[in-house]
Parts: sequence; C-alpha cells; structure tokens
Amino acid sequence: MTISAALQAPEWVSSGATITGGLDLLGLRLPVQAIGGTLLDGVTTVTPSVRYLAFRAWLIRRYGQRGGADSLDAFTDFAARVESALVLGNLLENPSIGGLIGSDQALERLALGNTTIPIASLVKSPASTIYTGPSDQLGISKSRDNAVPALVMERGLPLANALDQRLTAIPLIERLVRDDDLREASLDELREIGSEVRIDRIPDDERELLLAAIMPSAPRPIERNRISTYAALLALATQLKSAPSEGQFFDAASSANRFGEPLVDQVADGWATYCVRDAIAVTQEGVLAGVMGEILAQPDGGLSGVDMTVVIEALMERIEEHDSALRDLNLLSSGESVADLTFRALEERLRLRLFVPGAASGVVRWSDRLVEPLLYRRALKSGAGALTLAVVAWVMAALRVGDAVREDKHGYLSLSHQGRRRQGMREVVLPELARFHREDRPLREVAAEMAVRTVQQHLQITWSRLQVDLRRDVALLTAEGNKWFARRKSFVAGRTASRIQQALGWLHQLRLIDANGITADGSVVLQRALTTLAKGGAT
Repeated sequence: MTISAALQAPEWVSSGATITGGLDLLGLRLPVQAIGGTLLDGVTTVTPSVRYLAFRAWLIRRYGQRGGADSLDAFTDFAARVESALVLGNLLENPSIGGLIGSDQALERLALGNTTIPIASLVKSPASTIYTGPSDQLGISKSRDNAVPALVMERGLPLANALDQRLTAIPLIERLVRDDDLREASLDELREIGSEVRIDRIPDDERELLLAAIMPSAPRPIERNRISTYAALLALATQLKSAPSEGQFFDAASSANRFGEPLVDQVADGWATYCVRDAIAVTQEGVLAGVMGEILAQPDGGLSGVDMTVVIEALMERIEEHDSALRDLNLLSSGESVADLTFRALEERLRLRLFVPGAASGVVRWSDRLVEPLLYRRALKSGAGALTLAVVAWVMAALRVGDAVREDKHGYLSLSHQGRRRQGMREVVLPELARFHREDRPLREVAAEMAVRTVQQHLQITWSRLQVDLRRDVALLTAEGNKWFARRKSFVAGRTASRIQQALGWLHQLRLIDANGITADGSVVLQRALTTLAKGGAT
C-alpha cells in the first residue's frame, strides 16, 4: 500500500507544556459551529433555561437603579449573589429542577443542614455572564466593553419590568439589592424566592415578551434564520405528533422533503450544510480514534513508537469493518468487498444511485435515506471502517454542495471557514477529490492517505494551540520520522455540540411543544412566524 510522502508529518518538538484536555482535537468542529451560529443565534449549548434571559434583564435594571459603579466586574459580583439566592430557592422547592447555573454547589450548601445558607457566587461564570451573548443577540441587552450592560428599550425593559412585579414583593430580594454585606439567608427566606420565581415556570406575560424577542414579528434581517429554524422545529413537531429530537431535526434537514414547508426550506438547506461539515468532522475523528486504538494496542501502549505505515495497514486489513460500514449505507452488496472498489467506483455509486440533481438553491438532495446524520452515526461505531467512511463523507460533500462552493454562492462561505487550516471545501476537499478522481487508485489507498492527513491535521492543530499558549498541550500522539508515539491513553470520537437541543428545551419551557407534538399555543406561534417570513419571502 502506498502512502503519499507529501503527507509525512514533521517531527515533534517538545515544548515542556503540560498535557491538557480538549474536545476539538482536529479543529474541524469550528466550521460546523460557524454555520450553526448563522442559522440559530440567541441560544448556545450552555443556556438551558430561557427564563434566565428575563432574570438577567431584571438584574441590569435593578443594578442601575441602586446606583452602583459602572463596572462590569461590580455588576457581575452583584448578579452572582442574587443568582445564588434564586438557585438555592428553586432547589429548596424542587431539588430535581434542571437548567440552574451552579446547582451542584448549591445542593452541597443545602446538604449541610444549616438553618442559614451562605449567599455567595456558586460558579466562576454566573448566568449573567453565560447568557450575555444570547441576550445581546435577541435584542434584550447591549454589552458595553467593561461597563454595565445596557437594556434595549423595546425588548429588554418590558421584560425586566414584568419580572420586577414579582421580585419586589420578596423581602430577601430587596435586602440583597440594597445590602452588599448580606452574606446569609434563612431557609424560609430562600424557599419564598423559589415558590415565587421558579426558573422552569414562566408566567404568560413574560412568555409573550420572551417570544417577541426570540421570534419577533418585525425581525431584523439577521433574525430571519433564527425564526425559520424555530418554525422548522414547530413544523416538524406538527408532522411527528411528538416532540422532535435533535436527530430527527437533522435527518429532516438533510432529506429530500426537508421540513415540508416552503417558507423554511432555505434554512433546511443551511442545516444540511451544517450536517455536511459535521460529517467530515465526525468521520475524521473516527479515523483518529482508530489510529489511537491501533497505537495503544501495542505491548507498551505505543510509548516507544509505531511505524505509521504499520498502523495504517493494520487498520486497512480489518476488511470486514470497512465492508460492514459500506453495506450499512447500501454502497456495497453482500458479495462485494471494499478491496474491489476504486475511488471512481465509489464516486459513481454515490452519484448515480443516490444523487438527485437540479437544486437551484445550491444544496442537492439524496433520493433515498442516505443522509449525513446516518453517515456519522455509523462512523462513530464502525472502528477501522471510519477510514473508508471519511472518503464517503468527502464525496458526499462535493456532490451535495460542490457546485455552490465553486460558484461562490451566497451563504456557503462557511463551508471553507478558515480555509486550508480547517480543511475548507474550496481549498482542500474539492481539489483533493479532483486528484483522487484523476488518479483513480484503489479506494483503500485513498482511505489510507486520508488517514495520514487526519493525523497531520491533529498535529497542526496541536502546534497552533501551543503557539497561542505554550502551557497547553492537547496532543494525542507525536510524530518523529515515520513513527507515531502515544501521549494519551484513549480518544473517543464525537460530534459537534449543536444548539438545537437547547432550542428544543426552550420550546418546551415556552409551552409550544410537548410529548404530543406542537401545542395549541405552538400552532399560533408557528402561523405567526410563517406570516412574518412570508412578508419578506423565504429566509
């Protein structure tokens, strides 16, 4: 088997850095996150409770009224103390309430059984900090460098006033606002806060104000994708007659029928490009996991190094894992083997059997159930088969969005986010696929070459992070000459965390969906969103 000498990784240079953890060890999740951010802002993967937006707006208003220093640090200290009382009170009401920032530390304080509980920050980053981005993006607040955030009159102030009607009647809240030296509260005082202000129960007036920010009837241009995404989730809940899962959302976005609603079809195309990039990231993480598994399987755990050719060839010789992965995708019949395929043969099977041409929007669709989520779900459990699936992911990406990238169509620049450094579609994927097509080598050789490229990608990301912080070393392995040396005991491939799961949580909290699908209120909000989108055409 030939592995291109052009992909030989430079030797490792020890910096003396401390080995640290990291998730995106190939740097390929960043383009996925960039696409997700353009399609769904106003929520992140760490903002589980939508009512915190109202609470943060109220904190900004009350801090301004008390006349504190115009300092972000001073505001954050103030907010953290009041937030701790909110969390403690909610947990006293119901210890199983989810979505509270700092609940672990709060439960530890309560478990001591004392009659008074310390009122102090529960976490390094309180909710007032974590929810800053969503609050600003939803037009509720505006950040002011190192000064106290400002409320936006149209959306933030009404939200703060609605919550103020409930909080001003609670004596402990008023004491916390006035007295910076108040350090403890009784269980009864905290329980009163929890009974009056549950993070998981949103009164109707607050709910309407939150919805007006999340899905406004007069949106700014940058808000239309967000409205379309929430409308797509509601439309999917209507079709399924149950609460959709994140997986069902991505399956629908990638499928030929999309969400079955023309007004949100374009955002479905956007989420399909998200899945395209995620499939590339996931399959190559699967490759890296396979490489690490082979190195660690050595008698000394790979500490003395393993010839990289030996590692790759051992992975490629696990034929049944490759065959099984392709058969699961209906790309290989029961009597065939990956060893029988050339690159062009794979390419043609994808093009002729599964490819539906003629997508004016730039994203083509597959004629059967082969979608990127199916590909990366398979890659996470395929073992050595991930090496072949990484090639499949590249070919599927080129067939689905290659023309849009070549034509510089608007909205597809994120597919090449940070260019060559992140294996951009324009800079790396399309040119390399063109070379593979010209050469038409056995598929196993192409997979082997891409596996070496994956290791090189990991080392490049490791080196770039060391340049930023010499104390941080995220390397799973090192390369010296033709040998790879293990530096960690394991690596598990995974997916990019999306915001869809949190968005679904918000829809539940806002009572727009439930276990039976869309609610009556959800249907009203969906129709309102579609009317908004229709005024300006598709997103």
